[in-house]
Amino acid sequence: MSGYQVTLLGIPSVFNKGEVVHFPYRKAEGIFYYLCVEKKTNRDELISVFWGSCDEATGRKNLRQAIFQIRRCMGKDVILQHGKNDLKLNLKSEIRTDWDVSDVEFSFYKERFLDFFYVKNCQDFEEWVENKRQIQISRNLEYIKTQLKDPSVCRASKLRRLIDTWKYWKPWDEDMVLTGMRCYAQVEQYDLGIQLYHDYAKCLRTCLDEKPSHAVELLFRTLFHRKKVSLRRKKNHNDHFFGRLKELQYIDEQIFWFLSNEPSKSIIIEGEVGVGKSALMKQIFEMNRDMGVLELVSHCYSAESKVPLRAWRDCFNQLEDLLNTRKISLTESSTKVIPLVQMGVVSENTETVCGGNEEHFSYIELENEILNLMKELAGQWKIILYIDSLHWMDTFSRRLLQRIMIELGNRQIFMVATCRISEAQDIRGLLVALNERHITTTLPLLCFTDKETEEIMKDVLRDRRDVGINAHEIFLRTDGNPLVLMDTLNMIRQEGWKEGSPLPRINMLIQLQLEKLTKKQRKVLDALSIHLKHADLEDLELLVEMDRMELIEVLERLVLNRFVTEQILRDNIIYKFRHQFYKDYVYQHLSMGKRRLWHHAVAEFYEKQKDGERWQVLLPFTVRHYEYGGDVERANVLRNCQNDI
Repeated sequence: MSGYQVTLLGIPSVFNKGEVVHFPYRKAEGIFYYLCVEKKTNRDELISVFWGSCDEATGRKNLRQAIFQIRRCMGKDVILQHGKNDLKLNLKSEIRTDWDVSDVEFSFYKERFLDFFYVKNCQDFEEWVENKRQIQISRNLEYIKTQLKDPSVCRASKLRRLIDTWKYWKPWDEDMVLTGMRCYAQVEQYDLGIQLYHDYAKCLRTCLDEKPSHAVELLFRTLFHRKKVSLRRKKNHNDHFFGRLKELQYIDEQIFWFLSNEPSKSIIIEGEVGVGKSALMKQIFEMNRDMGVLELVSHCYSAESKVPLRAWRDCFNQLEDLLNTRKISLTESSTKVIPLVQMGVVSENTETVCGGNEEHFSYIELENEILNLMKELAGQWKIILYIDSLHWMDTFSRRLLQRIMIELGNRQIFMVATCRISEAQDIRGLLVALNERHITTTLPLLCFTDKETEEIMKDVLRDRRDVGINAHEIFLRTDGNPLVLMDTLNMIRQEGWKEGSPLPRINMLIQLQLEKLTKKQRKVLDALSIHLKHADLEDLELLVEMDRMELIEVLERLVLNRFVTEQILRDNIIYKFRHQFYKDYVYQHLSMGKRRLWHHAVAEFYEKQKDGERWQVLLPFTVRHYEYGGDVERANVLRNCQNDI
């Protein structure tokens, strides 16, 4: 017996080598299908399912006859008997069923289990069939939902097939339409998402005489809005902006909800230096330009982080321009506030503000006047406030921003801000205050992954015909940092690619990484760069002037931040740079005076150990340190000693 193919999903059938197998009657066929699914059963169970209304003797007789007919059609070994009661399908027989295929294949079947197959007077069998149909649907949907949680699936061609299968089984399922529209939005296939909504709404109307819920309607309107603003995203290689679709859509969704008077949260974009926070905010600004909202932009700078109200002057300069061009209108009292913010100076006691005409005002009064001005504007417009580098905002501006957002946030004013948390612990109070009131939410912005780097590289370099461009090497060299990555890719577009060649702009990444270090961490790296291969604690203590415990703690942070590696060499712990280009960069940026002084100090330290066991190992390094330290004469003396050994 070989080559039996059993179809259970859809109208059931059995084929053997392309020929249909015909059973003499339905109950025999039904018992075979039952065994194909359950694999093993017993006589009592089969009698109960198929001859429940008969007495036991009649049921056993009918079952024996049915098993005989199955064996006659399929072979005598198709059903095995264990003891007097147990029966099971012979798994060694070559019987293949679509019920046993993998989840990938099973999930795309759109035919019902044992469709149009009925057995007369077998209520228990009908219940068993219905139970298996529910299991079929559950198995399908479980696989589909799991697949749709994977972002990579949304970029694959099978996305539509997955959603269509879900819609086939449960066309009225709200979870289906919400998930489907979100997935289509992620790949910017807005028309498919909109069509899915219309199909769902039609199904509800025709089958259940109901309307879509508010959540579905809101997502539909969001999708429609996204389709409109997506046309504003102009991909340009000179923009240095690629990817970030998920983040863009999330922020745009919150803005649309704000504009639609739905519950929303302002966004704080957090990330390290060069990760693309400002570029992302700029994209959002451009997408919402001319959308009937009042957009105010402020840039905060480190050099002006102590200047009171400096962070608001950009916004009030814009308001002045809008007043002059009559694009907005304000009362006389509100208009007078603008020059106070533009030119006012907060006194040293921080209680009063000196205006341009030498008048003095209470700071609290000025704050209240600004708040009234914002309320007046918010009565005429929906306002989106963009604040770049929130971590450099001065204390007075933070206090004012907190009042404005608590009183007006997400109802009349929406905020998109960028923040580098590692640089500004002072801003934590503001962020916590807004977050605890559910006014803001944080959007972490990370460096690109290896896969994202490869996709962006293909997009940026699609016009190049270079072969052998190593995307993984570019990722390792740039750490996926968007600023450095785009600069590197543009350099490759202009100058080409040679495997193994240095990337001239890699210094930018190193500089961005080093800016995150404390002074003590940077000093330890400076000292480590002096050593030709590696250094132990004693070597570093000589130069950094720290006690050993403090030095170990600093080195632990450098290891965690992936600047330095820690290894064991001959029962001694040594430290060295994780990447050679970090070492080269740090060393090249040391002053000539410090280099010579430190090299000479290390050389003298090593020479004092000439009577020790390590002298033969230290001697060549001592020679080179003297050379780099400017003492060529002493280096030559030791080199002669080295030749004599």
